[in-house]
Amino acid sequence: MVCVSRFTAGEAKDVLGLENTVVVPNGVDPSFFDADVLAEDDRRRWGLDGRFVLVSGGASKRKNLEALAAAWVDVRRADPSLVLVMSGPDHPRRTTLFGSLPGVRLIGRVSGDLVPRLMASASVVVVPSRYEGFGLPALEAMAAGAPLVAAATSSLPEVVGGCGTLVEPTPAGLSAGILHVLSGGEDIEQKALQGRVRARGFTWDRSAREHAALWRRVADLS
Repeated sequence: MVCVSRFTAGEAKDVLGLENTVVVPNGVDPSFFDADVLAEDDRRRWGLDGRFVLVSGGASKRKNLEALAAAWVDVRRADPSLVLVMSGPDHPRRTTLFGSLPGVRLIGRVSGDLVPRLMASASVVVVPSRYEGFGLPALEAMAAGAPLVAAATSSLPEVVGGCGTLVEPTPAGLSAGILHVLSGGEDIEQKALQGRVRARGFTWDRSAREHAALWRRVADLS
């Protein structure tokens, strides 16, 4: 069985009893590495005239949006100028949790060319999930050079390495992590730089080559 992370390989063994697993990580689109920041027209359209926090992705239970909503109340109280941008397909859970919170922009699904620019423009990208098999938004944020806060759960520490701020997936953990990254500092800048370097090791070309090599070995055994 091919798994996208050591974490999912462990899950395959523990849950399904599979011993023969191979880890082939996902890749990140090259467009994230040279993404421009958002154009002024896009900023005006979404009401972004200053720093913003970005969350990109779905709204299923494992995405832990309830904890993020509670954390955002504390973050916004600490800095009322901050904006939380949430991109992703419309979902009633996201709307219910965040629709009435101050400083939140629910921008829905955005075009593929805008996602890297959103990442590159964010003051911090947050991945609050309690469970991820891989965690592509974290890798995309690293490739775009954005400071990253991610939950210290499932596959995220494996993908992020030491190139982001890992926190407990609780309201207190998320708010403290976000405010710490927003406070800036040499350590935050260094992690963002290291994240870009680390992300370059996760390419779809590498993934395809490793898949091809695996299937060649399988064919040789048949």
